[in-house]
Amino acid sequence: MRKILVGIFICILITSTIILPVSALTDETGIKITSYDADVPIWEKGDEWSYHFTDTSIGIVTYSFIADITFEVVEDSGDSYILECHTKPQGSFIYGGLGLKASRLTSLDISLQLRKADLGLENFEEKIKGIFFIKIGFITIPIPLQVELNLEVEFDPTWIIMPFPLYDGKFGNLSSTEFWHTNMYFHLFWGLIPIFGPLNVSWPITTVPYSCSADKISVDAGTFDVYNVTAEWMEGSKFVSYYSEEIGNVAKEIIYLPEGVGPSEHSIILELKDYIYSP
Repeated sequence: MRKILVGIFICILITSTIILPVSALTDETGIKITSYDADVPIWEKGDEWSYHFTDTSIGIVTYSFIADITFEVVEDSGDSYILECHTKPQGSFIYGGLGLKASRLTSLDISLQLRKADLGLENFEEKIKGIFFIKIGFITIPIPLQVELNLEVEFDPTWIIMPFPLYDGKFGNLSSTEFWHTNMYFHLFWGLIPIFGPLNVSWPITTVPYSCSADKISVDAGTFDVYNVTAEWMEGSKFVSYYSEEIGNVAKEIIYLPEGVGPSEHSIILELKDYIYSP
């Protein structure tokens, strides 16, 4: 059971950390830019963006995870912004016929620090905690488990979120960086039963080609003129970010990651529901 729990939460961990830096892009064309259509936005304390988040995976680990998440700027002094998100996720995770199901007492907290100059991602912290129930197949067993998973991540160098300035026809490569995990752990019953960690590891992230084009999309928050920043990797992996100058952030983001052969696949979708922002 312990190995199953660890496997499930490692998958949750990898999934949740992908969402934040998936658009990490930088221009490497070497072309001198003389004009542009969208530059780095200026955020202020109180700005916020609410998204509907869907995360599904079919494969060795099968799960469905949904939540409404709101990122709010809570600090805008100094050279960086700090954004926070507090939400209650819904979903279940199954591996080998066994898994866990989130309850109303499950919470997800995220904190981001981004550099003002280019919205480069400097670090983030994520915590999943609360009550989960054991799940066997499609049957939920009313046995509560108090669970906590904590993760702190640093990027060296800072990871560029979007290839500003944006313009139609721009292309380049996803930026490379080093992905540092610090203070990562997973335990049950308020620390009485340690399952995983603490762990300190680092993963290199290499460059991936991208392209940028003018587009228009409709989401729950409205219809927006956007820049479609698309990166395609090997084996059909695809990342698409729709950045809107009107809202100063992405209006939609799609991640598709086929996992080897067979029916395995992994997809993540973020769609804007509401926002508070003035250009």
